[in-house]
Amino acid sequence: MKPDLLIFSIALNGYQYLYRDCVESHRTYAKKHDYCYQVVSRPFITELGSECCWLKLTLSLSAFNAGYQKVLFVDADAFINQDAPAIENIIQAGKHVYLAKSYTGRFNSGVIFMLNHQETITWLKKILASRMTSVSNADSVGWGENGHIIKHSKNRTFIETIDSRWNNTYDPDLDDYIRHFCYGPLRQNRFLSFCHRIISKITRGITKSKCIASKYKLYTQQKDPLKTLTDLVLEHYPRFKQY
Repeated sequence: MKPDLLIFSIALNGYQYLYRDCVESHRTYAKKHDYCYQVVSRPFITELGSECCWLKLTLSLSAFNAGYQKVLFVDADAFINQDAPAIENIIQAGKHVYLAKSYTGRFNSGVIFMLNHQETITWLKKILASRMTSVSNADSVGWGENGHIIKHSKNRTFIETIDSRWNNTYDPDLDDYIRHFCYGPLRQNRFLSFCHRIISKITRGITKSKCIASKYKLYTQQKDPLKTLTDLVLEHYPRFKQY
């Protein structure tokens, strides 16, 4: 019988090369615990740029619809250590979403463990529905879905705060399970920071050029680029559609 737990990560816009070691650690962890694993690395570049992080929500919903009972999302720039225990060990009664807090004291969405439950599905859909609205400065991280997750996770009894060892974003001395090299204290590599800036400029340039081309009717912009990208990913990766 196929495992009912899917681990996936999103490595687009050059991340598939920058964080090959991290992605390989995800694959090794999944194999060790007999989980399904999928890295999303196509299409290579997206017009959403860094906003393609919203895919983690749409693809999680697709995975639940496909029949997976547990989904673990791990950012491409997070390394899973060899001694990390089985993620199911953290499951508690009445808790369906598991998040760790970052160095800011707020939830970091680079690692999310979710159970296939109506409360989880409603939560994901509510966050997606709010995608085009702004969040307060207290919740905002400047871009992406993380601020919306912070906003919609307050006072939710089905959400459990887990040990930072599962998503260590700030402590180099912590005996962690997952070390997340996101923007913050753990990203000390200047080359990686430089690459992130270049990738950001390239994706912004692509988006700008498509806007100009659309103005002169040389290109038809998508009304919902996230849905378009999600559909394209589902074509490349049927694992999200078939359990």
